[in-house]
Amino acid sequence: MPILPSSSAAQRRLWIAALALIAAAVIPTVVVKRLDGDNRFCISCHLHGQIYRDMTEAPARTLSAAHFRAHHGNHPERCFTCHSGEGLAGWSQVTLLSAWDAARWVAGDRHEPTSMRLPLTNSACLKCHEKDVHGTKSSEETDEYHQLSDHLGVKLPCFSCHQVHRAGPSDRHYLDNVSVRAQCQRCHRDLDAGGTEG
Repeated sequence: MPILPSSSAAQRRLWIAALALIAAAVIPTVVVKRLDGDNRFCISCHLHGQIYRDMTEAPARTLSAAHFRAHHGNHPERCFTCHSGEGLAGWSQVTLLSAWDAARWVAGDRHEPTSMRLPLTNSACLKCHEKDVHGTKSSEETDEYHQLSDHLGVKLPCFSCHQVHRAGPSDRHYLDNVSVRAQCQRCHRDLDAGGTEG
């Protein structure tokens, strides 16, 4: 007759396995959260050296560089300022994905993803810029997109017009004219190439 392990020994092994699983999740997460304050940590895996150089150079030629230079109190702008996920669910997703990627990198899997697995949402922009997007005026009062009340219901990603990591004119809020025109023409089908409605 086989001897079964005592229930206390089985429980002890179960607790050890549970603690090991928790440690396997918590340790990479803590390491990532400790390191994500340094942009160089992000680019060490994501291979965005040129984007980092563009972001930190002066004068700012990209929207990300303008944000990097705009220190708000004791909060320097960094990759995770925008790429952090919004709310507890978004933050948890980004943190766990970052920890998973860091663990894979340590294990030798160092390929660069070809697309963002957790795309930015407008919430990433609106957490700082919500006051800038209030749309209370008519087209007779302004031609500023975000000031027009007619545009309040338009649901476009902010970065569909504002180019974040590509150079653009700061006086135009890093808008890309080709992208803006394409977005405007989705509703304003009679907008001509010169920017006027026909």
